[in-house]
Amino acid sequence: MTDPWYGKTMAEDEISTFLNEQATGVLCLANEQRAYGVPVAFAYDAAEDRAIMDLGFAEDSKKRRFIEATEEVCLTVYEWDDPHNWRSVVLSGSFEPLSEDELDDDIESWYYRVAKDIDVPDAGVELEWYELQGDELSGVALSE
Repeated sequence: MTDPWYGKTMAEDEISTFLNEQATGVLCLANEQRAYGVPVAFAYDAAEDRAIMDLGFAEDSKKRRFIEATEEVCLTVYEWDDPHNWRSVVLSGSFEPLSEDELDDDIESWYYRVAKDIDVPDAGVELEWYELQGDELSGVALSE
């Protein structure tokens, strides 16, 4: 579908390529009637339809409270060059911590190779791995 104002629906392979090129987005969370968007780095695994994230939590973390309250999260990833050239993808689904058994050296090395992650200074920040299991994936692009 193409709409000159809205754009073209992206195919699955286009979405996968885009997510792996960008590797940063906004994780959207909710707690009752309040929304909270958190910028994150991620690695997208198309074969498993999931995004992996290594999140940092400070003491009494607002992010942790919102994650615990959110039943379904969404990850919004976009690239904007100008009003006539942009792409965006939204991945929605469940968001769960990864256990030690689910995380191996291969996943960690793949993540750090793909994600545009940042170094977090050791200032009482607790790092924890999460998986967004995609239930719904959509992408739109406009290019003139």
